[in-house]
Amino acid sequence: MSDPTLASGPAAAVIGPYRHEKTLFTLIASLSVLFWVLLTLGTLGIIWIYMIFIYLFVLMAHSALISHLKGNAVRITPRQFPELHARIEACCQKVGLERLPESYLMTGDGMLNAFATRFLRRYYVVLLSDIVDALEDDQEGINFYIGHELGHIARRHVANQWWMGPAMFLPLLGSAYRRAQEYTCDQYGAACCASLASASRAMAVLAAGTRRWKHMDSQAFIEQSAGTGGFWMSLNELTSEYPWLCKRMARLHDPKASTPRRHPLAWFFAMFLPNAGPGGLVFSMLIWIFLIGMLAAIALPTYFEYTQRIASAPAFAYAETLRSASQRHYESTEELASSPAELGLGPAPEAVKEVLMDADNGQIILSLEGNEKIIQMPYVDEDDQIGWNCSTTLAAAIIPKGSSCESVADEKDAEARKGEALGKLFGL
Repeated sequence: MSDPTLASGPAAAVIGPYRHEKTLFTLIASLSVLFWVLLTLGTLGIIWIYMIFIYLFVLMAHSALISHLKGNAVRITPRQFPELHARIEACCQKVGLERLPESYLMTGDGMLNAFATRFLRRYYVVLLSDIVDALEDDQEGINFYIGHELGHIARRHVANQWWMGPAMFLPLLGSAYRRAQEYTCDQYGAACCASLASASRAMAVLAAGTRRWKHMDSQAFIEQSAGTGGFWMSLNELTSEYPWLCKRMARLHDPKASTPRRHPLAWFFAMFLPNAGPGGLVFSMLIWIFLIGMLAAIALPTYFEYTQRIASAPAFAYAETLRSASQRHYESTEELASSPAELGLGPAPEAVKEVLMDADNGQIILSLEGNEKIIQMPYVDEDDQIGWNCSTTLAAAIIPKGSSCESVADEKDAEARKGEALGKLFGL
């Protein structure tokens, strides 16, 4: 069943957006379009094949919420909660919506909220019962929540979120645009209320709860915003998608209300914290922890291999020296040497713990730390020329570039040794 078209009624109110919303929208939209164009060109359009699968996944995931609403929440109709239905209908006309969204009332289990969503081109508005029950003594205040959510629909915040999503992750910009949306929709909510007092009481419920809101002094709450300019409050707001409630109350009363400037140092740190949605600063930090963890997982093994390769380079060079010296000694004396001293070589590098030279077959074994070995084995080819096979128990990635040695290490053993070394690095 399609959403019913509203009958003609009073002219829609003129509701202006929050002063920064249009500017932020232009920036976010431009960056998002640029992102999609570059991604399309960079992947030769293949990205849109993946987008089909992503869309199907999101559709199925979102269908869980819609199915939950249809199966467990109570749909608001002229027959079911007619007074709420009349309020929604009047608010739609007030904000200029031609079609009535499908609306539901459901228990919030103590949550004080309402939300709007979209599924298969149809809009939904959900009111949580705790909000409705809390305003039993000022039911006109319910219009504030209805109007706020309808504002997200009227301003196309819900419809645009998918294609503007990439730029919404940007530090400062993404969260600033979402906060601007909230300020704008508060004005939509106020426009649907019979009085500013009712809108204030509705917002007071969010701050003071379902009972104490009746005794809350709105002006005193507005004055709390004077303390929002400190470093920590500034940083947490800059990384949040929601403004502080005391500031929302101030701008509800006066859209141009002046509030304290945010701390300059908070702006600096917020520049490096991506917008992580409702989670704010905590989720932004988790994103960094996740990224650092991924980079560490890639970089640490590479760094370990690099340090091992540098440390083992003198041992491989010494093995080459032993091989050449041993061959020259045999060609001149027709005897195989049994020690480096016999070849006139000095002490082995620090990386080499022991050198064994077999005077029977010419094999040279260099023992390294961790029971690793470099083995040089001579052979005679078809032309009666002496050749050498070099093998090592070290991983292939640790063998210096240019070396003729081949690794005979089992891949699993090499990974286990790498893990053991990393464990020692971190004292595990």
